[in-house]
Amino acid sequence: MRSRILPARLVPAIALLLAACSGGRPGGDLDVAVVGEGALAEELAQEASRATLIRRGSAGEVVAGVATSWRFLDDGDDLILRLAPLRWPGAGDRPGRELVALDVALGLRRSGDEGRAALAAAGLARRGTARAPIARVVELAPRPATPLLLDWLAEPALAVRDRRGRLFPGPYTLEKPGEKDKTTLRLQRRSERPLPDARAASIRITPAESAAALSAFAKGEVQLVLGEGLGGLGAARAAGQGRALRLETVPGVTGLAINARSGLLTDVRLRRALLLASDGAPLANRLALALLVPQNRLWDGLPPPTDDRALSIEDRRARAAVLLREVGVGPEQPLRLSLLVPAGPEFRALAETLAANLQPLGISLAVQRARPGGFAVARRNGATDLVLVEQTARVADVVAHLGQWRCARVRPCSAAADRLLDEAAAAGNDLTARQAAAAAAEAALMADPAFIPLLRPVRWALVAGDVAGFQINPLGRHPLGRISRDSR
Repeated sequence: MRSRILPARLVPAIALLLAACSGGRPGGDLDVAVVGEGALAEELAQEASRATLIRRGSAGEVVAGVATSWRFLDDGDDLILRLAPLRWPGAGDRPGRELVALDVALGLRRSGDEGRAALAAAGLARRGTARAPIARVVELAPRPATPLLLDWLAEPALAVRDRRGRLFPGPYTLEKPGEKDKTTLRLQRRSERPLPDARAASIRITPAESAAALSAFAKGEVQLVLGEGLGGLGAARAAGQGRALRLETVPGVTGLAINARSGLLTDVRLRRALLLASDGAPLANRLALALLVPQNRLWDGLPPPTDDRALSIEDRRARAAVLLREVGVGPEQPLRLSLLVPAGPEFRALAETLAANLQPLGISLAVQRARPGGFAVARRNGATDLVLVEQTARVADVVAHLGQWRCARVRPCSAAADRLLDEAAAAGNDLTARQAAAAAAEAALMADPAFIPLLRPVRWALVAGDVAGFQINPLGRHPLGRISRDSR
């Protein structure tokens, strides 16, 4: 924990150094296409248009935001942040009132539904965890403490608000939608700009199908294409863009979500058999991508499992066959399951490979491909037994990530895993205890799985040659305010 604590006088200097190294002079327009059916386009817009105490740098690191400096107290548990001298927007020629620490402390409790999970993960959900001892100093006393407090404070869900919940503006203003689905962000005038890390004069974000995004990139109509997952990657690789194509693994898991409402999978032996028989290696090989690797646990940063997932795939499949025979399933009496996958040839290839590997055991997969743009709706309808899902984490927090399988959120679940996740959170900055409890919780979740891990998630991007400030990083986070077309 000590290595995370920066002397207050060093934080602004480091932030300025990072800004100086991020590319050419600011200015110009940046056109971005987002390929995928998740929330990435909305998250990028929020990140640019909201002000947070801490911000993300080009490499995904935490840098100064509304808080220009910070330091930890009590061996890293409590945090003191000093605010920049900023004002709320005024009316006409009248300047707005000063942003004070009490705004921030009370505003955290006004983040509503979108901030509830982030507040809990940051340990700031309880009253009294955010205080304002003096006008420009915020004191945070998370309960329980977390080694990832700064990371959570950089999330747009915990943007700076006043006591009525009004958002403090970020460096970009979010214009009302013009063209369908297109989001436009305009750089504020320098006199009104609260944060210094904005580079492009305007940013246009457009969700697009892969073919349209690749065509626009080839024509120079967009300078940056961000792939939210595997969708569109095959076409991007085939497009021959060479050095423009960037790939990165991100925290999370790609695998099969089990539909608890499916009568076919109510027996734990069937779910365990699916877990043991499913192998990510053939799926990774099918797409022939070195960065795509198998993952047999819900979080890659945990130690390798010591339960029967640690066996060879041959032994795992043998145990799966025994469980299947106990419930009357085998090659002569196959079990037919339905599997929903997102649109796109990448997911079709994964589903075909998975089906071929399960068929010898007596499990037949009927693959249903969602129409383009319709995956989320199809998943909510819950008409299939299994769903192929890419679960990525914006913050590399294993406790928060595993929390999506708590009993309050999914079935089947494990009350023992819930208790172990509580222990992991209560461990605070004791990283050893936190990791051990999280690993035990993950093992408990896999004893009666609601999700079958298969692969480590991958993201991709196409970056034009005149774009500066884009950096591959472990989180796959690319704040658009840090990116511009190089005008040098």
